[in-house]
Amino acid sequence: MTKLSSHYREDSSDGLDPEIREYLDREYFAKLENVDVAHLKLLVVFAGGNAIGKSTLSRKIASELGGLWLENDGVKRVLLQKYPELAKVDALHHLTWKYTMDLYGRLDTVTKNGLIVRDGIITWYYDRILPIFSRGGYELFVVGYNLSEAKSQELIKQRGDTMTTTVERLLKLREDQRIHLERFLSEYDADIMLDDETVFDHDAVVAAIRMKMKKL
Repeated sequence: MTKLSSHYREDSSDGLDPEIREYLDREYFAKLENVDVAHLKLLVVFAGGNAIGKSTLSRKIASELGGLWLENDGVKRVLLQKYPELAKVDALHHLTWKYTMDLYGRLDTVTKNGLIVRDGIITWYYDRILPIFSRGGYELFVVGYNLSEAKSQELIKQRGDTMTTTVERLLKLREDQRIHLERFLSEYDADIMLDDETVFDHDAVVAAIRMKMKKL
């Protein structure tokens, strides 16, 4: 696998410990809202940077449209409850990657809800993630973000450090984010594109997803 940018990771998604899978299925996945809601298959992904309101928007989609909100940070929080020694960033990210990649491939066996909202940046590893959903028969809805560098940095600094990352780290990733966003958008079109002025226009996004759902 080619290292496409300085912070690009080449972690394997194989070899998930069955005990960890069982734990996360029980303490993370089974406790999600809308697991038992029935929807046709539509995967909502975010093509943009950090601190742009993905979690707030994902929560709104889940609430208003009955989507199943899959949040990487949610997996990390549950992991840290049982395995606090994973607080080292690399170990936590790697295990989260293994679990989520494993989960994507078996969603059909654990939920009838096909409206999946993947709360994470898709652009870095889309060529590893999206084929799993394509094989599963999912349509794709892309929320794109075309923000100025000044706006991106402003939002990162406003949000501040979180449990799983820091402002300093996110600022260091800005060039990588640009590289991967350009790579992704050369292959996929955004269904809706948000900019500096509309970055938090979540109602427009929900309306666009609702319209696409009607066409499934």
